[in-house]
Amino acid sequence: MENVQAGRDVSQAVDELLSWEALTIGAVLDATPEQVAAYLAHSAARDGGAPATPEEARLLSELELTIAVGDPERELRMRDLGPDDPLDGAMTVNFGGRDVAGVKNIEDRTYVRVGAESIVDDVYGGDEAAVTAAARFEDDAERLPDSVATAAGALRGNWTEVDPYRFEDYAAALDEAGGVDQETANRLGGALVDGAELLVPETQLALADALGDALRSEGELHRRGEADGAEQVDVTLPAADAWRALEPMLSVMTAQLTQFGLPPLVREPADGDARVTARLQIRNGVLTDATVDLAQFGDAAPGGEDAEAVTLPLHLSLAGGSALSLNPPESDGPLDPAELTVALMYLRVQAEERADDPDRADVPGPMQP
Repeated sequence: MENVQAGRDVSQAVDELLSWEALTIGAVLDATPEQVAAYLAHSAARDGGAPATPEEARLLSELELTIAVGDPERELRMRDLGPDDPLDGAMTVNFGGRDVAGVKNIEDRTYVRVGAESIVDDVYGGDEAAVTAAARFEDDAERLPDSVATAAGALRGNWTEVDPYRFEDYAAALDEAGGVDQETANRLGGALVDGAELLVPETQLALADALGDALRSEGELHRRGEADGAEQVDVTLPAADAWRALEPMLSVMTAQLTQFGLPPLVREPADGDARVTARLQIRNGVLTDATVDLAQFGDAAPGGEDAEAVTLPLHLSLAGGSALSLNPPESDGPLDPAELTVALMYLRVQAEERADDPDRADVPGPMQP
């Protein structure tokens, strides 16, 4: 009877969450840099890869991914949407500070944002001189001619409409005129394409449906009492079902980590019948949080002598409504790769003219002017 009543409570909590016209999902790793490093060292030993560096472990522990999806007309509740109904979506990623990258799919148009200063500061850990140089790069972009206004906005970190089928052309422009190596440019473009793919209506609905189905599943449910003002419920289900619910989120997370040269965190379970447990939190009758240990998808099960090494909780915060703006940014059309090339050439000339400036600093990574 407890399992039946707990199942009803979870199902109702999911329905309440999806009773809004939009849904926001935030994803973070509930682990310290040391715990992340231990987990990845265990994975590397198992898979024959290289363990994470301390800096990679720090970045992963500070990763924050936010996704918002919703009905463009704000008239249909998420639970009432059909497979042919349109959806808008937005996604941002940061590492404990300002957003370093974002992508939106609004009314079938794609917009991206990349912040040079935040990448140098938060991702590459640049020193004061490097951060100053990145800020100067954005300031220089602000003073570019009106003829390259769209490219200038993109280089300043503004939301910019792009053509997702021309990311190879954007990458070539960054390589040839911006001093960004081809591999880095392709990696950045590929991650944004993957992000844009997550935001198409079919994928958004699949994400919401899979999450809802998993939480309403016939899995084992156990009440764990209250904590922090929320009811705690554990749901245990086959690894294949848990993976199906999380795979869209995990795929885009992996794409964003690859964008910044960080290692992937999890792989598809070898045994789909293995049991995976998630901890749910219900506040005021609404599902607000879900936490699942990603180590449960691996070959080793938590609880042994190396339990600490194979523990990596992924925490999802869930909220009705949109934490990210789903309004289309101002746009005169997609960014032209030729315009991006010209803008980068302007910036290169400006940088060369300052070459003798004693305060000049090289910007590490893919944002050298």
